[in-house]
Amino acid sequence: MQKSRSKISKKVVFYLLLLIPFMIVLAQTLDKIPQVKTPWANMLIQAFVLALIIKGWLNLVHGHTDFFHYLEFEKKIWQKLGLGCLFGIIAALIVVIVERFLGSSLRVFNQELLGLGLIKVLFIAVVFFIAEAFIEEMVTRGYVLEQFMEIGAIPMALFSSSLAFVLVQFLWDNPNVSILGWLNFFALAFLLGLLYLLTLSKWFCIGFHAAWNLVFTVIFPPLDHHGGHFASYLHMESMITTVFLLVLIGISYSLYSKKRENTQVKIA
Repeated sequence: MQKSRSKISKKVVFYLLLLIPFMIVLAQTLDKIPQVKTPWANMLIQAFVLALIIKGWLNLVHGHTDFFHYLEFEKKIWQKLGLGCLFGIIAALIVVIVERFLGSSLRVFNQELLGLGLIKVLFIAVVFFIAEAFIEEMVTRGYVLEQFMEIGAIPMALFSSSLAFVLVQFLWDNPNVSILGWLNFFALAFLLGLLYLLTLSKWFCIGFHAAWNLVFTVIFPPLDHHGGHFASYLHMESMITTVFLLVLIGISYSLYSKKRENTQVKIA
């Protein structure tokens, strides 16, 4: 088992050392091309390039070409994505409502969503955030967490994928947040890891992740933009977010523990 963990760890580190610098260079390069400088087009191209990288990685390192299975392109993809979006929207709206109730909100409802530009704004935002979530989830939950899950190292899977998520945020988007913000990034990643263990669906996590960012950046944007290259992260520096994420982690862990117990009983 120790040899398996060491082998997986080296493979994961090598994967991140190759991938993350490439993501940074690609993002900076696309920013300098006028034709793709719009955020949604930029993000779509990066998501497409990442998919090609994953395909090549599966071929070279894992020796198989089961690319569409890895990306979970199946009949229920839209159902899982939609369910994840629903849960992500509800979770983010709870944080917004609690902030308003406690009088600590620095957000306003986006008035553009009331006009004729509703469909255009939402379409561009949804494309952008799903592409962004796709990239981050495939790098972290989609590969790092899955690798350790294969050898049953669940705690290491959750911890390492959460650290990878924080690393991706720091190097790729470079959000200007406080220590509390970074702790909340780790907590969000840990929650997403638990959701993956519960659903075994990358697209559920992508939906939750995209909807969470959509609510805080497009539907209820902050009065003062405070974030990185892609989105605003003011909500990540809130103790309300911290408490809520910890509550969700507790609930998700409890559900996962019951799921494991039921599975073990069935096997027995």
